[in-house]
Amino acid sequence: MNYVDLHTHTTASDGTLSPTALVLEAAHHGLRILGITDHDTTAGLAEALREAEKWPLEVIPGVEINTDVPEGEMHVLGYWIRLEDQTFQDILERLRVGRLARAEQMVDKLNALGYTISMDQVRVVAGDAAIGRPHVAQVLQDAGHVATLSEAFDRLIGRKGPAYVGRMKFSPVEAIETIRAAGGAPVLAHPVIAGTAEAISRPLDLEILLPQLKQAGLLGLECYYMGYPLRTTEMLLALARKYNLVATGGSDYHGPQRHHSYLGGVYVPAKCVLHLRQALAEAEAHRPVAEARI
Repeated sequence: MNYVDLHTHTTASDGTLSPTALVLEAAHHGLRILGITDHDTTAGLAEALREAEKWPLEVIPGVEINTDVPEGEMHVLGYWIRLEDQTFQDILERLRVGRLARAEQMVDKLNALGYTISMDQVRVVAGDAAIGRPHVAQVLQDAGHVATLSEAFDRLIGRKGPAYVGRMKFSPVEAIETIRAAGGAPVLAHPVIAGTAEAISRPLDLEILLPQLKQAGLLGLECYYMGYPLRTTEMLLALARKYNLVATGGSDYHGPQRHHSYLGGVYVPAKCVLHLRQALAEAEAHRPVAEARI
């Protein structure tokens, strides 16, 4: 029985379930620990934490920050963030403003290519969520320009698509430092990606990358992930041991029928949560007094 899922999304970013609905589904699935990690926002966490009080379920407040490397796109998860940290929230706001500008440029490109959609339609689909490419993809599908969301990415707005627009540049090191400054535990998300237009253009050299990120404050590596074959998980577990990183995992659940994942669908050892808490406590204890804000 799996009791832990540390990588999920709500309608605060690009998920299809509200924070309350996600917590309810997690409780009904028998999960005991749920990490909610919306992209570049913590807006759904207060609601989720309130709902979780009604159930034998711990919600770990988290975030997923999208960053760029030469090989492609990289995501950094953060857990136990101090949500009231204003500097942290200001940085997320800046990232969300960049998302909005990016979507506007994509809509302009799509219109120039003959795919008529409007930014107002994207805003309606996104609602109060941080606007992202999945919302543009949904509008394209609703307008009949593509049959599926995957087609929208593969043919039009993916990294190699004619309407692609790069995101505001934010490096993995910056994301890690931002999370640590807000008292959180940074974890490198799904370090192996394959099979879509969003795939990293060439494999990450984790032997080079992980020491650099570890130096910046990285505490964990997402080793258990939806779709990973056993050999991939074993390779990542070996790297986590080598670089003294906590092995974590999750489903990357975005809601029913999204991203071919389901809530709690990846077995994550419960001990990884304890180990990540311990790693964070040790990291906080060794921070210079002038920097630590406990």
